[in-house]
Amino acid sequence: MTEKYTEILNSLTAPDQIFAFEEKQHTSGITYREFVNTPKTLSEFYDFGLLFPEWEFIVFNDERYTYQEIIKKSAQTANALTKAGVKKGDRVALCMANNPEYIISFMAITSLGAVCVLLNSWWVPDEVTYGLENSGSIVLIADEKRLIGLEKFSNIKKIVVRPSDQTSEFEDFESFISAQSENFPEVSLDTNDNATIFYTSGSTGFPKGVLSTHRNILATLFSWALVTTIKREVENADLPSSNLEDELTPKNQSAILHCVPLFHVTGSHSGFLMSIIAGRKMVMMPKWDPSAALKLIQDEKIGAITGVPTQTWDLLTHPDRDKYDLSTFKELSGGGAPRPPEHVKKLKDGFNDAEPSIGYGLTETNAAGTLNLGKEYLLHPGSCGRAIPPVTDVAIIDENWNFQLEPKVVGEIVIKSPANMVGYWGNQEATDEVFNDDGWFKSGDLGYIDDGFVYIVDRVKDMVIRGGENISCIEVETAIYLHPSVQEAAVFGIPEERLGETLCVAICLKPSMELSEQELKDFLHDKLAAFKIPSFMQISYEELPRVASGKFSKTQLRDIFVSIEENQP
Repeated sequence: MTEKYTEILNSLTAPDQIFAFEEKQHTSGITYREFVNTPKTLSEFYDFGLLFPEWEFIVFNDERYTYQEIIKKSAQTANALTKAGVKKGDRVALCMANNPEYIISFMAITSLGAVCVLLNSWWVPDEVTYGLENSGSIVLIADEKRLIGLEKFSNIKKIVVRPSDQTSEFEDFESFISAQSENFPEVSLDTNDNATIFYTSGSTGFPKGVLSTHRNILATLFSWALVTTIKREVENADLPSSNLEDELTPKNQSAILHCVPLFHVTGSHSGFLMSIIAGRKMVMMPKWDPSAALKLIQDEKIGAITGVPTQTWDLLTHPDRDKYDLSTFKELSGGGAPRPPEHVKKLKDGFNDAEPSIGYGLTETNAAGTLNLGKEYLLHPGSCGRAIPPVTDVAIIDENWNFQLEPKVVGEIVIKSPANMVGYWGNQEATDEVFNDDGWFKSGDLGYIDDGFVYIVDRVKDMVIRGGENISCIEVETAIYLHPSVQEAAVFGIPEERLGETLCVAICLKPSMELSEQELKDFLHDKLAAFKIPSFMQISYEELPRVASGKFSKTQLRDIFVSIEENQP
């Protein structure tokens, strides 16, 4: 780090500044570095939006909403939920495509002290059923498509968002909140109150519910806000100094293209919540469409995008890119999946000297981990960056939890931060597997650290990341084994430029049984979300290769599939 960077970091984290931090012992007995002058709850954090009440907050198709309008609707929703019997600690689930009601509901639920359960809107009904049952949600706010197949949940209050007609059997969201007060109900909140449950696919079985508090989420948001402020201060180092509180209040509104699902921490934290502190206009896309995105960047004067790296690459390589005025488009952030190193300079040059960046974190760390941006990203394009200052640490361990202090030694990446989750909802055993007694979290990723820069080289977990979506190989294999023709099945991923990885399966059939690729896809249709169904299949009567322990040799299978892919015309 440069001397100027260190000087500014020390200045911004001084005891009287908003980014001041201290060593504090958490209720668990673990000591963390924590911010001490920032808001303590999400409800307090939302007040940043009141600094610019008339600025546009959300643009969605032809609809436009100011910060004041969204906050008032959130208060109405909070009062409606209270009237419906929702109390502090109760779980309220959301399952729908991105829309303004998603954000309104999230703000309402967390302001009440209830727990917002964010269900994957790409799940099939059986998967949604699992999430509702696992979380014990008492209310579900969803769109029509996601309410299909949930008829058995008669004990859950269901509220439908944007119904296609007025004859729906469920209560309409607008009717649900219409007669309520525009002032939030009085609720006593604490920074350690539970706030969210995000579901994440790990290496085993069903998705796990990641439980986080207000404190966990805010630790990430203000870590990112500090990095943004440091960057601005370094760039403006030769200009007259100004009051930090004034610096945190935007003078001119920026705009972000929000094009990732809100049920991911990238969409929720990077896109939505960071917009509040930045006074940013969020231009929401209900579905990714590169052509529509280019038009929105031009028409709404979009300055930033936060999504999976695939999306910025789609924009750069789009055949009609030069037909649009993209002069405002500068901040090309990525997360959820790695970005090929060769793409970094191409993005910078392709969008009028834009600033690509990449972040690394997990749902379990509320996306806190590392950041790589600016000149450092161009110099180290294969790295996911340095640990985010000042409250997050990243290290490397061996399989026995011994910390590796030598540079370039490969081991499992571990993260310690007040942003780390409380644990997996209702699953203490799984929680204990990933934490040690000092609060370090095992990421499941293999990597090394060189001069502070973290490099990811592989995964410990049996998991594929496709377009930012985590896919448990075991979960997919379990569904495939339900087919009576399947004797053996091994699911894995191979590299693919656009989405990061292609999901593959090698299948050995039972003698005299038959199964085509289309038959298997049809069989899996109502058992797995579409993105979990392998796109590259090899079905035969040959036994799958194994290692000495008897497990399938997925390394050998990957090599075979890569060779097949390379030799295809």
